[in-house]
Amino acid sequence: MVNDSHNKNSHLLSIHVLGAGAVGLLFAAHLRRLGHSITLLLRSEHLVDRLARNDGKVTIVNDWAYSHSTQRLLLNSGNNTNVHVVNGVKAEVAKPLGDHHKDGIISNLIVAIKAQDTVQAYSTVHHRLTSQSTVVMLQNGMGTYEAILREFYQNPQQDPQANVLRMPKFVIGTNSHGCLRKDGEEFVTHHTAMAACKFAVRPSPYNSTCIPYGPTPEIIDLLCALPLSGTEVRWSDLQHQLLLKLAANAIINPVTALVNSQNECLVRPLSDTSNQRGVDMDLKDSVEQLMTLACVEISAVYACGYPHLRDKLTTNAIKEYVTSIAHATSQNRSSMLQDVCAGRRTEV
Repeated sequence: MVNDSHNKNSHLLSIHVLGAGAVGLLFAAHLRRLGHSITLLLRSEHLVDRLARNDGKVTIVNDWAYSHSTQRLLLNSGNNTNVHVVNGVKAEVAKPLGDHHKDGIISNLIVAIKAQDTVQAYSTVHHRLTSQSTVVMLQNGMGTYEAILREFYQNPQQDPQANVLRMPKFVIGTNSHGCLRKDGEEFVTHHTAMAACKFAVRPSPYNSTCIPYGPTPEIIDLLCALPLSGTEVRWSDLQHQLLLKLAANAIINPVTALVNSQNECLVRPLSDTSNQRGVDMDLKDSVEQLMTLACVEISAVYACGYPHLRDKLTTNAIKEYVTSIAHATSQNRSSMLQDVCAGRRTEV
């Protein structure tokens, strides 16, 4: 049963989601609202049982609606509510070295996990993927796609054609929505800031003409139909957006972790922001300088690595983008700040 369904699609898909963090749950719940079969791939049987005992319930809390009066008015004027609850989300344990005959083929996979965990997590599902499968990668950073290729689809003992026959289609996505999970809540994601998503089919690495494989995967249309302002773009255009987002993460994450502040510290004087206990005074005075120096350095690195995008990735362009993201997610605690506070390994 789907409590909050806006099913306008007669053709429903089976979709697996690898990563039940804030982003994975956001997309899983919205896709389930449309009636699609959603399966979360979790770390343990304990988590699978917890979800099953709760009727497969996943919740989106639209915190963004409380902070924008116009959006709140629009949201409350229709049938929507500030909380979306869906039921019937399934779950399985992601197992390495499994048997696809026993575990079943995965037709559509959304990968929404931290970059440093990608290869290990992908090893639990790659035996269930075929050349007819589609993998959507929704992650911070860059290089995870290349890491997967090296580990699973560039076997030097096989010719390129054999690798192509085993390889699924890949869709790369960038997500600028603010979302987070809170301690003590299970299978709940808080949508804190409205933004947009972009998706592009990654050209096959074995195709020298860089023509994407076959027709556009059906899941792209589904993702773009979600109320998350998604659009399909060319790979070259998405690469530009991914580099901007990488810059934003490379600046917002470490700066907020250093000064123990929400993202608002990058757009408002630190003396005006909350949660400043224990912040070094020298760091308070240097946030603007840290951001500017980082933008200069990142722009220089991009100019060397991506000369064709030099004019689009200037210091000013990067700083403008980072500032806009910090504004939109001002009340968020960055993932690195959360990791540091919890004593976890960060993405850097």
